[in-house]
Amino acid sequence: MTINLNPDQSRILNWRVSSGGVAGVIGPAGCGKTTTGSFLAVKMICEGYAKNVLLVAFTNSAANEFSRELSMVLGPEGSKFLCVRSGYAPGADLRLPIPFSNNIEIVRAKKIVICTTQSLKRLSASIKFDNMIIDEAGIERLEHLLSPFALGINQLGIHLMKENISFETNNIIELASQCGIVATVVGDPKQSRPIGLADYDLSAMEWVLKCAKYDTLFTTHRLPDKLAMLVDEFADYGGLNSAPEIASRRMDVKYAIDEKFKNVLNPEEVITWVNLNGNEEMGGPSSWYNELEAKACVRICSELRRVAPSKSISVVTRYTEQRRTILKYLQSLDIDARVLTTTGALGTQADIVIFSLVRNNPERVVGAVGSLQDLNVAISRSKEKLIILGSFEMMLNSLTSSFNLNPRLKQNFAQKLARLVDKKYGMVVEAPNILCN
Repeated sequence: MTINLNPDQSRILNWRVSSGGVAGVIGPAGCGKTTTGSFLAVKMICEGYAKNVLLVAFTNSAANEFSRELSMVLGPEGSKFLCVRSGYAPGADLRLPIPFSNNIEIVRAKKIVICTTQSLKRLSASIKFDNMIIDEAGIERLEHLLSPFALGINQLGIHLMKENISFETNNIIELASQCGIVATVVGDPKQSRPIGLADYDLSAMEWVLKCAKYDTLFTTHRLPDKLAMLVDEFADYGGLNSAPEIASRRMDVKYAIDEKFKNVLNPEEVITWVNLNGNEEMGGPSSWYNELEAKACVRICSELRRVAPSKSISVVTRYTEQRRTILKYLQSLDIDARVLTTTGALGTQADIVIFSLVRNNPERVVGAVGSLQDLNVAISRSKEKLIILGSFEMMLNSLTSSFNLNPRLKQNFAQKLARLVDKKYGMVVEAPNILCN
């Protein structure tokens, strides 16, 4: 079996097959977190490092991605023979060759089991796993690690628990390692955090990074050079770079761009900030929308569909009400484009991404759209072209409330993004008249 991995992925695979305990892997956008986890499971089984492996994801979509990767690596027959998808049947992609079952005997007979965190309770406590890979830990709370950890405590772990655990052990990550649990916890706390978690508290991934050894994937196969550099400096990854084969990738168009949109859609610029001063309006108790921005998004999508009909387009916004507004206008004109909130955009990508900022007020309060995670997700979905749409002055001079200002980093991320785009990695252009009415 030939597995083509980049040096980062190979380094992490070799590290994890030769080490035990709980460890973390940070995976920025497009760096192949799911690929690395899937290949690690296959390597563990095929080379005899483990008798069985549990692959856990927080959502069904991520669990299905594991199944898809395994199907490609092992082939239809190999994946059918070695793997089983368990848990919640309606959430499983049954088009894949990996069978679905909650039958204990079938699950016990397979070498690789794929399941969601919430569905682990469907697995019998009598099934124990030598090794586990836990994905999407950035959006999980610490207690979400308990379910998979419980399935990793075997008789050896019980013995270690009785004989060797130090009374100085003071966190669950170290305790799990001393109980014989072997788990690779994968995620990116700079892209996601659990809903409702206080700024001063830690996600499951952040606890692992604090209490265990970890490594980082630094090569992105999604973001071209300037986008990779922007995301790297914005989120402070410390070395994110584009894979050589995609570094120079740019948006290519089939037809000439209308003169009115030339600055907005300039193919030579990977990142364009279109300065548009629409008015924000409340859409319910906790959401916002911006009518002018919504209409501008639709007009840009319409021109993109004309000049680049084969390209995938995503519109990303922090606010559910803005998503509804944009969808309403797109559907009325029968324009094909995906519209996502920043939460829904996790794990997705598109050739061209339009990021609608929405917020624009005299008090300069950006609210939730100014968080590290929301901004990082929005700017890291694009494979060719990123268009940021909204008031540049508002973001550049924004005030971020203490709720949205990460106390561990003490940065105003809205200001940081505006400065990086303007001074180093992109171009700020004034919205043409066609977008202003």
